[in-house]
Amino acid sequence: MLIVWIVVAGLVAIFSAVADSSQASSTQAATRFVGETFSYTAHAVMSQSIAGNDAFGRHINQISAPTSVKLHESIAITKTTAQDLTMHRLGTITALVVGARPVTKSGQGWTVVNNNGIVVRDSGKLGGLFLLPLPFLADGSMKAGAELTVGDTWSGELGTKLYGMTARPRLKFTVTAASIVSDIKVYIIEATGTVPMKEPVMTASGEPLGYATGTADITAHLEYDRDKRRLVSMQAELNDTLHYNGPTKHVTGRVKDHQQCVVSLDLTPVADLGEGVSVDPLSGPQP
Repeated sequence: MLIVWIVVAGLVAIFSAVADSSQASSTQAATRFVGETFSYTAHAVMSQSIAGNDAFGRHINQISAPTSVKLHESIAITKTTAQDLTMHRLGTITALVVGARPVTKSGQGWTVVNNNGIVVRDSGKLGGLFLLPLPFLADGSMKAGAELTVGDTWSGELGTKLYGMTARPRLKFTVTAASIVSDIKVYIIEATGTVPMKEPVMTASGEPLGYATGTADITAHLEYDRDKRRLVSMQAELNDTLHYNGPTKHVTGRVKDHQQCVVSLDLTPVADLGEGVSVDPLSGPQP
């Protein structure tokens, strides 16, 4: 169940949209450099309802209290090659459920993103929502790095399968406008698509109901800085109605999930990420 997983793990899996690697690669030099830093904040709200029967045939009509998640993440580029980027990240996340005390966790992570904006390697404790801005830092993440023009349309995928997703979601992107935000030229991009889902279902009392499967609808509104290859802001939403079946014929029903997320680039300078950094597990020989 998504809400339970969010509270326990403190990580949210939402949307990080990147372009197809099948499109032509950009001929421009790499935009990123070692020592470059970024800072992002995000706020997500998740809700879920379950309607059906449990293992004893008893009716369930459960509406979970919305979970609110806020996070801050600092990102530093530690290595660049013609093929990928390596990053070190520090982050803090706070999860709040109505009627419960806030839960705050901090951690660090190391991530490799290839030039097409796909997370190819990740370690540490900053998964889920923390991964969201990373694919956009790659040169070829949007329309394979090509110039953008109002009216452009193309298809792309998430940089990785996230929690509950059984495939990498495929989205259709459309550039609807160009604008100036805080003296930055951004392209306004709308994205829509679907993704197959499979997630464990559990009642509020902890009774497992098996797995729910189905398709989620995804929409996203992005402000993208093409010149500096970075996400300036994103508003994303996921909705689904999944169906579950348990180990007995009585266990059946449906699960509805609703998730909203807003991600924003912090334009103030990022503090030194070198303090408190442990050994980078990605720096040694790779298998």
